[in-house]
Amino acid sequence: MSDVRCQMSDVRCQSGFSLLELIIYTAIISTVSAVFIATLIQLNLGWNRSKTESEVQQNLRLVMENISQSVRSASSVIAPGAGSSGNTLQLKVDGQTIQYSLNGTALEKQTGANPAEAITTDAVRVTYLNFTTIQNTAVSNSTVAATSTQFALTIEYNSDSAQFQYAQSATTTEQIMH
Repeated sequence: MSDVRCQMSDVRCQSGFSLLELIIYTAIISTVSAVFIATLIQLNLGWNRSKTESEVQQNLRLVMENISQSVRSASSVIAPGAGSSGNTLQLKVDGQTIQYSLNGTALEKQTGANPAEAITTDAVRVTYLNFTTIQNTAVSNSTVAATSTQFALTIEYNSDSAQFQYAQSATTTEQIMH
């Protein structure tokens, strides 16, 4: 009987949520969801930026090490000539010609008559490449005392999206040791 009386006379005895409570709960859940989604988006952008920078840096490091090792092992520089610059490097290493050159935006290395192999990945593009041959001569007899090759390059991430734009440049000089 008290159950029937509660239903008929007192509105406060009813179970469930009022409209105001539902609006408040919905607002709280929406706010928490918006903060969570914004955090996930920022984490994703940070991860993408880190991946982009890492890819460019790894390619740059690999290219610089590869060219440096070839120059140190070379017996002579075929191109560019002494005092000249160019975007192709030809070296004589153990009787074979090694050539570094651009094919589109990929840097390639060709050893002897073998097909050229890309030494950069498809994820990056080389936007600047320059080789300069430097010869130091002895003052007393004007003979070549040392030959060095200076090389500079810029590598950028291969994407047109603003969030993936990243480039890095490096320049170094290596002396022929033979």
